[in-house]
Amino acid sequence: MIEASFITASLALFVAILFTRISRSVTWRAMVAPLASIIGSGFLVSAPLLGRELGGFAILGIVGLCAFAWAIGGAIRYNIMHVEQLLEQAPPPRHIAVLERLSTFTLFFAYVISVAYYLALLGAFVMKQATGAVDPVMAKLIATFLLALIGWLGWSGGLGKVLRVESGVVALKLAVIGGFLTALALYGAGLLADGQAVMPPGPHGDWSSLPVLLGMLIMVQGFETSRFLGEEFDRPTRVRTMRLAQLVAAVIYITFFLLLSPLMLTAMEGTGETAVMDAALIVSPLLPLALMFGAVASQFSAAVADAIGGAGLANGASHRLNGHQVYPLLVFVSALVLWETDIYGVIALASRAFAVYYMLQCAIAAVATVKAGGHGTAVAWRVLLALSCGAVAIFGIPAE
Repeated sequence: MIEASFITASLALFVAILFTRISRSVTWRAMVAPLASIIGSGFLVSAPLLGRELGGFAILGIVGLCAFAWAIGGAIRYNIMHVEQLLEQAPPPRHIAVLERLSTFTLFFAYVISVAYYLALLGAFVMKQATGAVDPVMAKLIATFLLALIGWLGWSGGLGKVLRVESGVVALKLAVIGGFLTALALYGAGLLADGQAVMPPGPHGDWSSLPVLLGMLIMVQGFETSRFLGEEFDRPTRVRTMRLAQLVAAVIYITFFLLLSPLMLTAMEGTGETAVMDAALIVSPLLPLALMFGAVASQFSAAVADAIGGAGLANGASHRLNGHQVYPLLVFVSALVLWETDIYGVIALASRAFAVYYMLQCAIAAVATVKAGGHGTAVAWRVLLALSCGAVAIFGIPAE
C-alpha cells in the first residue's frame, strides 16, 4: 500500500506540475531557480544533522533556520525593489556600489564551494546505492569526474543546454519529495493504528549546539538566485516568487521533520550523508532508490546552475575573463575544497561563504534604507541581520 501510494502521489504531482498550465506560468518559471536551490541537498542531510545535535528539538532547529532565511530574504527583496534602481544610476552611490561589488566576488566563491557540496553528496548517494556503503575516496572520485565534466561543458558552451532541463528536474524532485512525504504519513498512521510510538527521540542540546546550527545555513540557502533573474522577470515578480519559494520550502522542510519523527532515531544513527535513505528503507525498499534517483538529478542540476552562476558573476565582476575562461578556475577551486574537507566541513564552509554574502547584502539594505530616509527600526533590524550573518561566518562549525 505504501509503495502504491508513493508512486501514485509522485506521478500525480509530476504531471500536475509539468503537464498543466503551472509549468507555463510566469510564477512557476520565476520560482524554479530559487526553489531548486533551497530544496536541494539540505532536504536529505538536515534531519540527521539536526537530530544528532538537538534530538527532539530538531523541529525547532529547522523552524529557526527557515525563519532566519526568511528574514535575510526580506533584506534581499528590499534590494531587488530599491537597490537595483540605485545601481542603475550613473554613477551609482559609491558606498552601495563598493559593497555590491564585494558581495558579487563573495558569492562567486560561495558558488564554487556549493558546487563541491552538491557533487560530494551526489557521489555519496551513488556509492551508497551501488555498494551499500560509502567509500569517501570513491565518492570524491565520482564528484571529481563530474566536476571535470562540468568544466568541459562550460568550456565548450554546453552547460546552457543542461540547465534548460531545470524545470523538469525541479518537478521531478518535488514529485519524489511529495511521494516520500505521503509514504511517511501512511507509515506514521500505521504505527498509530497499531498503538506504537510516533514521537521523536528525547530533546537534547545546549549552547554548544548553536555554532553547529549556524553552520547549517546552506541547507535553506538559494533564495538569493531571484536577485539575478532581472533579464527574464520584473522586480515585483522576482520578489513575489522568492517569497513564495521560501514559503513552499519551509512548509516542505517542517512537514518532513514532523513526519520523520518515528524514524528520527534511525536517521540519527545512520551513516553520514545517506542516513535518511537508511531510515527510508524501513518504510519501503522502493524509497531509497527513488530518493537516490531524485537526489542525483537535482544535485547535478544544482551544481550546473551554481557553476553557471559563478562563472557569470566572475565574468561580470572582472570584465576581463569570459565565461569559458572562468570554468577551469571554478573547477580547480571546487576540487581543492572537495578533497581537503569532508562533507560536514564543506557544509560549514559553504554556509560561511553564503553568510558573508548575506551579511554584505543586509549591510547594503541598511545603507540604502538610511539613504532613503527610512525608519531607524528598519535600519537597526538590517544591521542586526548583518551582524547575525557575520556570526554565522565566524562561529559556524561542522557537525560531527
